Amino acid sequence: MNHVFPRLDPGASRVLLVERTDLPLDRLRSLAATEHPNIDWYPTGGSRVSQDRLMVIRDKVCALSAEYGWPSAPTGGFTEFEHRLYDVLLGTLEILPADAADEGVWSFLTLVLLPDVAFWRFPNTQRSGSYERLIGRPRNVFRRLWWRAYVLGTDLAGQLLEDEAVAIMERPTLGGSPMVARAIAETHLGLVREKGSLPRTTLMREATKRLRRLTTILTLHAMDQADLHEVVQEVFLETAFALGQDI
Repeated sequence: MNHVFPRLDPGASRVLLVERTDLPLDRLRSLAATEHPNIDWYPTGGSRVSQDRLMVIRDKVCALSAEYGWPSAPTGGFTEFEHRLYDVLLGTLEILPADAADEGVWSFLTLVLLPDVAFWRFPNTQRSGSYERLIGRPRNVFRRLWWRAYVLGTDLAGQLLEDEAVAIMERPTLGGSPMVARAIAETHLGLVREKGSLPRTTLMREATKRLRRLTTILTLHAMDQADLHEVVQEVFLETAFALGQDI
């Protein structure tokens, strides 16, 4: 069953971000909580997530971070951690998509429930009061991963490089439709497997530019799956040719 989640108001989010930026991770762990005085809820009701459920989410994310060395940074970087976090977030949050589109929900999860993991992944080194990785905006530490897993599925999301995922997910005409987003990811990864020497990130970036131009004359999300895949495949092949790649 899906739940609605607390929403932390923007003013409180900025205050918490500033207050917690310079705190050590063990102190942030002690401050983690399942409630805050400056929260509200989705106005049309729905089943509110319980504090026990929030603790389950917290425990699973913390357990995964411990596997990757928390409070120390992982030796090999955060890529594998984030790929496994796709499954944890998608499988554990049970969040309504309407809630998952709200900045305040992700600010709550980041700054109240999981500040120790959030600041471990993205320390606010510039001491910004509006750091987009920690405020609940689209590039938020947890929000961006949940949406990728929800739209693409955890398997496809885990095979894309960061810039490739961004090229799809930060373009609403492409990432706003799971069918379109998955067609792009599947086509791209298929070509990468077929020809490993492809400049894969450049291919994705240029192909998605072409697809976005196409959306002015084609409604991609309204096409049937076979036609959509044919269009996407053609665009990727044309892009590869323009990049000097013979496929």
